[in-house]
Amino acid sequence: MDQSLAALVIHDLKNSLALLEAELEILARQPNIPDEAHKAHQRCADLKQRLVGFLTLYKQEQGALQPNRSETELAEFLEDVLAASPSANCKHGHALDVRIDSARIRCAPEVQHRGTALLDEYLVELALESALNNALRFAASKVQLWFEQTADAVSFCVQDDGPGLSHHPAGMPPSTGVGLALCRAVIEAHGGGEVTLRDAPQGGALFRLTLHCA
Repeated sequence: MDQSLAALVIHDLKNSLALLEAELEILARQPNIPDEAHKAHQRCADLKQRLVGFLTLYKQEQGALQPNRSETELAEFLEDVLAASPSANCKHGHALDVRIDSARIRCAPEVQHRGTALLDEYLVELALESALNNALRFAASKVQLWFEQTADAVSFCVQDDGPGLSHHPAGMPPSTGVGLALCRAVIEAHGGGEVTLRDAPQGGALFRLTLHCA
């Protein structure tokens, strides 16, 4: 299969999964629906997200991943990410508290335009959705998001209160290679940065995506 045909197939599958996801979401909102319906909705959302990630990586490999940056209000952006997140809304069937931790938001004194940055919101949202999905798999009761801003970079953080990387359940890897590869593609599109996933000092796992925004 040539590259152009492969891209068309991926786009068609993505659109079909989006329609199926919308239909399953309507079904999952009906009263007295069995848990299987909610699980099917979550699986469909996960599959669509993975396919979008594959498509983004394909574009990057072909040199066609061009960022569309705009001035972004960071706090509002995180709120929008949570509101639109399939993972945050489904919560993998668990009763979890998923919120922005405003107390941990930091802007360095030298930042000229505090709380705003030039970002490709679509690409960053893809990376954060992958991180949210991962955090929600292992969280015990809560997942927190926040950002930290310096003069030339912004970091997005996602922390869960699960067992942490050193004690994650057997057979359940703490992160997927596709998710990290997607984050690296987003970093490259923004001109540099880094992604880390490590044990948090307070317990659980801490994901941090840093992007150069100068």
